[in-house]
Amino acid sequence: MAVKILIALVAFPVLVHAIFLAMSFVVGLMLPEMLSHAGDWAGFVSKGAMVVPFLIAVRIAFGLCRRMWPMPAVR
Repeated sequence: MAVKILIALVAFPVLVHAIFLAMSFVVGLMLPEMLSHAGDWAGFVSKGAMVVPFLIAVRIAFGLCRRMWPMPAVR
């Protein structure tokens, strides 16, 4: 039970944060170029540049935490 709590309350948020920071750093480097080509869509693109990496980070962290989740020895 303690391992499940540790994964849910510590590992998942830490993984989401780390993955989001890495992805937002990369997107942040490309953002000025994307905004120059966006035209009227610049506001939408800048918001999407924060939302999409977050959603991807949540999905990747969920998959990693699902792999760490302990399974019972007997089915």
